[in-house]
Parts: sequence; C-alpha cells; structure tokens
Amino acid sequence: MKNILIDIKHPAQLNLFKNISRRLQQQGWNVTICYLDRGKLSKIIEKEYPGFDCFKIGSSKGTRWSIFWNGNVIRTADFIKFILSKKVHICIAASSAPLALACSICRIPLLQFYDDPERKGINKINEILSTKLYFPPITNKSSKIEWFNCLKEWSYLSPSYFTPNQSVLAKYGLNPYKYVFVREVSNKSFNYYNQMDAIVCSFSGKLDPTHPFLLSLEDKTIKGKFPPNWIIMEEPIEDIHSLIYFSKLTVSSGDSMAREGAMLGVPSIYCGIREMKANQLLIDRGILKHYPLDNAISPINLSLKTETDKGVQEKIRGDLLCQWDDMNTFMENKIKQYIKL
Repeated sequence: MKNILIDIKHPAQLNLFKNISRRLQQQGWNVTICYLDRGKLSKIIEKEYPGFDCFKIGSSKGTRWSIFWNGNVIRTADFIKFILSKKVHICIAASSAPLALACSICRIPLLQFYDDPERKGINKINEILSTKLYFPPITNKSSKIEWFNCLKEWSYLSPSYFTPNQSVLAKYGLNPYKYVFVREVSNKSFNYYNQMDAIVCSFSGKLDPTHPFLLSLEDKTIKGKFPPNWIIMEEPIEDIHSLIYFSKLTVSSGDSMAREGAMLGVPSIYCGIREMKANQLLIDRGILKHYPLDNAISPINLSLKTETDKGVQEKIRGDLLCQWDDMNTFMENKIKQYIKL
C-alpha cells in the first residue's frame, strides 16, 4: 500500500482534491488529509472528507505573525514529524511552501497543482523545493513547471463530476434563476491583505432589492451591515455549487468563487481588485466579467434585468467539457508517474 499526504489550506483546495482522494482510496491507497486550522475549514473538512484520516497541521488566526509563525514555521516542523512517522511516499498540494520544505528535507516527491502565477515570490520557493509544479497555460514552462489544460476548479465542477441538485433551494425558499448568489471574502487572509475589506457590503444597499440575495460570508462579524432581507448562510453549506448553479447571477469579491460561477455557466461578476491570469482565461471566453469595487453596481443591476437562458448555461459547460482536460485523470497520471505501484 502506498501512503499519500494531501495538504489543504483553503476551502477551494478542499474541493480541488476531493475527487482524486476518493479515486486513490478506492484503488487501495492510504490517503491522509492534512489541513491548516483556519476559519471554518475544520468543520468543512469533517463534512466533506468522511472516511479519511484527517489531521490539523499548523494554524492561522489571520494576523501576519500567526501566518508566518504558526502557518509556516511550526507547520514545517510538524510536517517533517508527520511524514517520517507515517512513512509517507508522496505528497500533493496547491502552493504549500511549508510542505515543500518538509518534503525536500525528507526527500520524498511533492507535486503541486496551482493557478496563481502572480504570487512570484512564493512560486519561486515552491519551484525550488517541489518535485513539480503544474499550472494552467498561463505561465512559462520550465524543468520544474508543466501545464494542465483547464482551471483547477474543473476537478469538481466538470459535468463528469458535478450534477446540480435543485432540491437544495427549498431550505432558503428560493426559486431557480430568481436570486443572486454572493460571496464576500475577508481581507484577513494572505491573498486579500491588499484588498479593501467588505467590498460587496459597501455597495449592497445600492443593488436591486427586488431579487433575493443569498450570501456566503467569510467574516460573520459584519453580517449586521448587509440589508436585512439578504439570506446569510452558515457553514458548512450543503451543496454550495448547486446553489451557485441555479442562481441568476453570481457576484464575488474573491476570485475562486467568481471562477466557479463562470464554469457553472452562470453570469458571473468578480468585484475584487486582483488582476489574475486564471480569471483572464474565462474573461477571454466571455463567461466572466471583472468590475472592481463599486464599479460592479451598474453591471449587477443591469444583469438582473436580463432573462436567464438555460441553453447558454449548458453550452458553456459542454464546450468546456470538450475542450479541457479531466483534471482528476491528469493528477492521477502525474502521481503514478512518480510512484510505481
């Protein structure tokens, strides 16, 4: 039996590895999930990874010191102990420098699957320490960097893996294509330190109130600042991607969920400030719009006046299915390339 460690630092990474972890487990691999103690991630891991051995490795309380010390220094030391005690054969992650250093010291392969070439400093560290880095075709190849022909969210949003379930709308009293799905991220995470906090909240009162708004809110301390008729969900959220799929419009101040909406064929607006090549792939296809900050107000209200075309939604997803890689098959092939059964 081969032992594989999968590192998860963020809910988007949780979804990235969900299907490949199950596939490997079904093939007889011993799959261990390690995760960063951050926000609601612990609860979500417990719900989404039943039947797996899951371990907290490191923590992050949102401060710069906590990210550096607990999320990197202590985490690296804990990974080294864990890899040696569990006799791990190979690791996979999405931009985990602590795991990269630990694997380098322990001399075992680490494969990283990522989509953010803009983070040049951390990517260079990962390139030096990792066995291989895999990106969409949005960065230069090298001896350490190869490409996969899709975005990482496709590993769980492809029609091969995701079937929308309309029944989840009943819990919130919603009708399909008659509500707006909103994601508001916190700027306390490393990716969003330079972004204004509570972007959607700042202009929420200027949005068309005739449509219900379903809100995924990372920082619940500001929930009282949104209009009283907005529906705020509590994590773990059951079948969040079906809730996105059946929305009339998806609006997100975080990049990951904006891309998810686009890949689900939903008109999607990213109102964060980051200029990302991964987003640009979808913008170039015409399935994602980027309107930073309150520039999003008019496009959102205009979109709410447009009738939903279900045929367009299915065509978007069908085109992606035909043109993009199966991300899970890609990851499986790369893992087995370095571990001979």
